[in-house]
Amino acid sequence: MRASWKACCSYMMEVRSIKQTNSLKHHLFKNKHLFVGAIFFSLIISAMNVGLAFILQILIDLGVYGEVSELVNMAWIIGGLLLIYLLVNVFHYKIKNIYVMRALISYKDAILGIIIKKNLADFRKRNTGSYISVINNDVKSIETDYVEGNLVIITQVSLFIMGLAAMFYLNPYIAIAVIVLSILPILATVGFNGKVDTTQREVSSKNEGFTTSIKDIFNGFTVIKSFGVEKEVTETIADVNKDLESKKRKLYDVQGLIKTLTEVTGFIMFIGTIAFGVWLAIMGDITVGEVVAYIQLINYMLGPIIVLSETVNKRKAGAVLITKIDTMLLSDEQKEEGKQMGRFQDKIVFKDVSFSFDGEKNVLSNLNLELEKNKSYAVVGLSGSGKSTMLNVLMGYYDSYQGSIHVDGNELKEISPASLYENLSVIQQEVFMFDAPLKNNIQLYKTYPPERLAKAISMSGLDEFIKRRGEDFDCGENGTYLSGGEKQRVSIARALIKDTPILLLDEATSSLDNETARAVEKSILELEGTTRIIVTHKLNSASLAMYDEIIMMKNGEVVEKGSFEQLLERKGMFYSLYNVTF
Repeated sequence: MRASWKACCSYMMEVRSIKQTNSLKHHLFKNKHLFVGAIFFSLIISAMNVGLAFILQILIDLGVYGEVSELVNMAWIIGGLLLIYLLVNVFHYKIKNIYVMRALISYKDAILGIIIKKNLADFRKRNTGSYISVINNDVKSIETDYVEGNLVIITQVSLFIMGLAAMFYLNPYIAIAVIVLSILPILATVGFNGKVDTTQREVSSKNEGFTTSIKDIFNGFTVIKSFGVEKEVTETIADVNKDLESKKRKLYDVQGLIKTLTEVTGFIMFIGTIAFGVWLAIMGDITVGEVVAYIQLINYMLGPIIVLSETVNKRKAGAVLITKIDTMLLSDEQKEEGKQMGRFQDKIVFKDVSFSFDGEKNVLSNLNLELEKNKSYAVVGLSGSGKSTMLNVLMGYYDSYQGSIHVDGNELKEISPASLYENLSVIQQEVFMFDAPLKNNIQLYKTYPPERLAKAISMSGLDEFIKRRGEDFDCGENGTYLSGGEKQRVSIARALIKDTPILLLDEATSSLDNETARAVEKSILELEGTTRIIVTHKLNSASLAMYDEIIMMKNGEVVEKGSFEQLLERKGMFYSLYNVTF
């Protein structure tokens, strides 16, 4: 019982002090009034169960010493008690289920909130499969093993205490014998506490790996089919699945062994207590009815010991998962809130900026560049020259660059991510689509004035599509029902409707036909009050002539810049690239 008491007291201490710790766990301890209500009804049920032992004693003694009239009266009393018992149980389970539901809603909302608020650099430190596994697997275990386990522990402890008190009331010698014998099932399980914790961590880790593998298969399904590697992928995922199930089986084996040892030692306790009670009855110290009452009370003491031996270990395993989630979501280095910057007013300056993905080969090398407000810039160069990486660094995707990037005089690393994204919009080549209507995919669930939506639709070239399909057209999972060009137009419309002062485009018109691409590009270049930085491979003279400046990159550096006419006149690297292209 020591472990059970410890778990019970631990819960009550957590309720009082959890908010003082940096943990998401306090979300599981909200709605304390529901928790107290569930415990209150549990105590009533426990008391009524213990009372059943006294009812059995009275019935047996009536059978030996009583009369029929007394039996009839007792039957009416039992009927009334059963009705009360039924109502109490209904209220108990209703309140308990509401408490668990609200605890899990609050906890999962907190987890998702932390994940969503992570900056891009922190989010990318882990595979998205890890986050999915936490929400799908770990939280479910926390629900059954920790949240519901707390209620079970307190209920079973109260039942044991009430049963023991009833035994002391009937006969203190038998109660003392029960206490001595109950040490056996407790000792049988104490040695396995650490084993359960370790195995639960291993299962959680394997769950993450399995979830990540499944996610990769679904995301890369087209690649798997087109390269004909179904067999190889199936064999790989089979190995991962086997490893996971082996770890789960190991956990179940430990839990099963604990339960078996508890049941065997509990049986010894049961037989020993009954034998002692029968001996007292033979000696004439107690009645036959009291022997039956003892047998019933032993069930209410042995049962909690068996349940607690399993539940306490599961609760500890659930607590391990809670700690794991806290470590995963709260211990990562989070960027401070950072400076708040107003609407972009001046310029962006790259000074001696270098960046490497692997710490060895630089993708950007001593990049120096100045981008002024309301101007348009075309960033060109061969593949691997660092064009897209430059945009990604500016978007805050990576903060491990060397040198400095200033936006209106503010170092990029020190700017609040939310404040930065209020000034930046990006249109990328790869477009993610939500499984939602077209209008929601453009507005991203925000509300904009109708004229602003109409303008974004027109400038992105979506007019004809919406005339045919409507704004409520279901796009499907990741835009299954849209062509590549249509998804690209949606991405452009998203950025335009946001109306940020800085617009970044990374091969944004690559999926469009030449005529549509030129029309969209022309609309973007004619935007007023917007700084446009556009990475492009399409060296169309009519479009390039519209840019204020063309930036030629090679090996992560700016090697040339100037207007279209100026660069052609210099007959340098851009001139060569342009002529080779055509």
